[in-house]
Parts: sequence; structure tokens; C-alpha cells
Amino acid sequence: MLWEIARLGGVIDAHFEPDDWRVDTPLGERRIPTPVQAVLSVEWPEGHVLMTDEDGDSYQVTFPQLVDGDAIAEDRAFFIIAFNESTQYYWVIDLDDKQPDDPLVHEIDHDPTDDDDRFENPTRLSRMLAACTSLVVA
Repeated sequence: MLWEIARLGGVIDAHFEPDDWRVDTPLGERRIPTPVQAVLSVEWPEGHVLMTDEDGDSYQVTFPQLVDGDAIAEDRAFFIIAFNESTQYYWVIDLDDKQPDDPLVHEIDHDPTDDDDRFENPTRLSRMLAACTSLVVA
């Protein structure tokens, strides 16, 4: 993940120190893994825009963006880390993933009534970042 952040022009905050960051989830309190905390502290150059391709179209993603989303699921320990403003999809980390160094991410429609199988095709965060490009706009 860190390599992808660097490739995209981001830098982990020089003052980053992991802590015991915990969040409430529908399945109880969970700790945000240290690698995720580091990625969430990324600093982007001024005018930076992160883009992702979906079905041949490019969309801007706000990452990291800690969104206090609606109840996405009652049976998942999740944490929202980004928002695609064009598609209205959240990037949702699975806090119960067994690989916290590169957690599974689900792209979930902000309207949970739209898609019953929204948790069926997760992607590792490093792969999601690898599919992104970076632009700097004036």
C-alpha cells in the first residue's frame, strides 16, 4: 500500500504515530489496524486529484475521507475510508479481515437498498490504489 501511495504522489504524515484508534461497528468495537492508520494519514500535494477507472470511465475519489456513512450493513465490522463522488460509492474496509496489512475493501453504494450482493467482490486496498491515477490540477 505504501508503494502505491508514493507512486500516486502521497506522503505519510511525518508526525504519524499509530495509536489505539478504535471505532464502533455493528459488530462491536474494532481497532483500526496500524497500516490503515498510516494510509489514512497520507498528505497529497496541493491540487492533487485521485482518479479511478470503472467500466472505462474515470472518476474522482476522495481518499482518505473518513465518512460517517449510513448504516451500510448490520452484520459487518466496517470502516469507510473514501468516497467516489461520481458513482456515489464508499470504499469500505473490512475490520475483521485476517490480513490487516492490506485489508479487503468493498465498493458500496451509499444507498444500501440498491444492491443485496454488495459485499461479494472485495479487493485488497493495494490493488484498488494500483488501479488509480493521480492528477494535479491548477
